[in-house]
Amino acid sequence: MKTKLFCLAAVLLFSLGARAQDTVWSTRTLVDTVYQTRTDTTYVKVVDSTMIKMLQEKLKLAEEKDQFYKSILTNSGVDKSKIEADRDHYRHVVDSLRELVRSCELENVRKEEANKYLKQRALDAEGKVAESTNRKKKVRAIQGIAMRFYRTPNWEVRLNPHTTNGSFDGTYDKVLRNRNAGNIEFDFVTGASVMLWDLTKYFNKNIEIRNRRDTTKTYELRKFDQEFAYDLGIYVGFGGSNLFKNFYLGPSFRFVDFFYLTIGVNIAEYNVLVSGYDDGDIIGTSQTIDDVTAKSWLVKPFVAMSIDLDFLSYIKK
Repeated sequence: MKTKLFCLAAVLLFSLGARAQDTVWSTRTLVDTVYQTRTDTTYVKVVDSTMIKMLQEKLKLAEEKDQFYKSILTNSGVDKSKIEADRDHYRHVVDSLRELVRSCELENVRKEEANKYLKQRALDAEGKVAESTNRKKKVRAIQGIAMRFYRTPNWEVRLNPHTTNGSFDGTYDKVLRNRNAGNIEFDFVTGASVMLWDLTKYFNKNIEIRNRRDTTKTYELRKFDQEFAYDLGIYVGFGGSNLFKNFYLGPSFRFVDFFYLTIGVNIAEYNVLVSGYDDGDIIGTSQTIDDVTAKSWLVKPFVAMSIDLDFLSYIKK
């Protein structure tokens, strides 16, 4: 009988323990060394005393350090107002340096842009020089001064007193006179030269760069030794203000890259005396200058010295 009661009591205790395990549980969560226990709806926090002591020691150490720094500052006799003044001064210096750096950066950007512009201008100038010194160019525009061996006549009628038996009789003679008398006249000419034969190789001497007897030594070119362009061509140009009635034609010789010597003929329209009249002749009283002059084309020799227009435009730059 006792044995049965003992077994029944054991069964009851086991069932009660199982139900208690269903309704009562506990968890252990590590938060530093803090334990949290839950029984049904009741929480119990257990704080590790060792952790509390460590936190208290850290706070105490921080307070002691702060107090130590304060005591050093107080005992050193440092003037706080001077420290603040120095701080403000150095802040001002930093601000000034910052503004200086900014202005330098702006100036650097400006100079970079200016250098780009100057570089482009230099490239353009180099292009103009290369174009003007291009020996392969066949047609070149040139300007210069021509000396022609005939002056443009300027005819007029002058009244000269008429004498009879050596005394003035009260009448006047109409005498032809040229106000522009002479044999040479200068004219401003503009035209183009067309290269026919390149003579560069005949005018430039060969320069020895290396001494043949001593192959180990190299000699530099002399300062003024360089190769210039020479050619022979045909020149066609216009002169004066009346471009379409004043032509120049002849062979041209180009030398030292930019200069041209031209010898040829000038074909121009002039106001000349009609046949039968000459300088100093007396015309009739009813005649005018238009009655004894006429327009005529004449061919006269000339010599001209000109320069390349590309070179002139380069000089202006």
